[in-house]
Amino acid sequence: MFEEFQTLLAKVSYNPYSDALISVGDIVARGPHSGSMDVLAFMASNNITAVRGNHDQKVIEWRTWLEWIHSLPGGTDWLFQIQERWAKAQEHGADDVEEWVEEQVRHDKKYSKWWKKIPEGWQLFGDHYRIAEEMTHEQYLYMVQRPVQIHVPHAHTFIAHAGILASDPNYKPGHKRQPLSHIPTLYEADTRKEDTLILRRLQELAILKEVPQNLIPWVTLNMRGILDDHTVTRKKDGTPWAERYKKDMKRCAGFNSKKKGTLPCHPSTVIYGHAASRGLDINRWTIGLDSGCVRTYIFSLESRLSYPSRLLGVQPTHDSPCARCKGRSEVTWHHR
Repeated sequence: MFEEFQTLLAKVSYNPYSDALISVGDIVARGPHSGSMDVLAFMASNNITAVRGNHDQKVIEWRTWLEWIHSLPGGTDWLFQIQERWAKAQEHGADDVEEWVEEQVRHDKKYSKWWKKIPEGWQLFGDHYRIAEEMTHEQYLYMVQRPVQIHVPHAHTFIAHAGILASDPNYKPGHKRQPLSHIPTLYEADTRKEDTLILRRLQELAILKEVPQNLIPWVTLNMRGILDDHTVTRKKDGTPWAERYKKDMKRCAGFNSKKKGTLPCHPSTVIYGHAASRGLDINRWTIGLDSGCVRTYIFSLESRLSYPSRLLGVQPTHDSPCARCKGRSEVTWHHR
């Protein structure tokens, strides 16, 4: 995994002094454990820009939980004891940690209060737990500091792991609550061109701040579709959020348009990962990079973000995680 990642960077002549390498999240827990640790070490030591993915979030939660348990009297001893027990259970053929934990919860009276501290649905000793336990404090801080969204104003682009909504599904596109339904108030500017740039920035910020779903971290980490009742889902049900986003962008006709059925806005682009089942998904206003493997995409950044000029792949090795389509996505921007 890590070797393929480094090969890709070399193949595109990545230069950390002139290029911006941006990850769309899930830099860990998407392949072999050793690969996750190597990628995390590279990302953290080089302070690579990234948005947080849903798997990154699980690792952050486990590490925070571990630090909390260690801070409690007796917590460190309990963790040591159960790790020893699980290791012995594995020696005797146990391979289902969830089943083993359930048995411990039922019969371990001595540590009953501690078992109750494991949040429901969390998998003890799974890959997320192991990464959380093994990573350094500096790597933990790096992950915690990753935002759930990045706005690139001069490229009129949003970057989020799962996606961004341009409008609230609970209201019609032209409703006054929608940020694209009206022109932001502008009190002063020097030129008409500057007016447009400032208005676009204000409207893009309004998308992040006024569409309620975009204020919920779970949504930008997990969203895949919109159900008929207008709620967001992480499942494959409903309408893919990117389809709704595309419809919103098609309605944008500029701030001076009076055409019926259009909106006073300019389009913006969303770059995302998360949707491996859809594969590489390049559309006019949404760019889905999760191809199910480690990929690097080259973009030309001039006055705006263009489409990928080329896709560079690396032939997976025999034992590569790419063989089973588990990976992460990165974007490399080359300034030309």
